[in-house]
Amino acid sequence: SDVCSSDLLNMNQMKDLDTARRDLENKKLILDTAIDIQALLRLLVDKKIITKEEVNGFRKEVRASSKWKVANTYIEQTMAEIKFYQSNPQLALKAMFEAKLNNQ
Repeated sequence: SDVCSSDLLNMNQMKDLDTARRDLENKKLILDTAIDIQALLRLLVDKKIITKEEVNGFRKEVRASSKWKVANTYIEQTMAEIKFYQSNPQLALKAMFEAKLNNQ
C-alpha cells in the first residue's frame, strides 16, 4: 500500500511541509525518548534494582526540582487554560479579540 494514499497530513500541514516535518521529528524524538526510558525503567524494576514505588518517588522529586519545576508548571497551567477555553468558547473568542486589539 502506498503511504501517500492514506492522507495522514491535514491541510495546515500540507501548506507548510517544512514545519510539519520539524514538528513530526520533534514528536518522534519525544516518543523515542519515552520508549527508551520505559525500557530502562522496566529493566531496572525487573532486575530488582529499583521498585516502582521508588521510581514514582524519584519522579515526583525530579518534577519538583528547580531545574524542571518552571517548565512543568508552565505546561500544567497552559493545559488548564486550554481546557477552560475549550469549555468556554465564548470567553476564548473574547480573549482572542482582546489580544488582537492589544496587538499580541
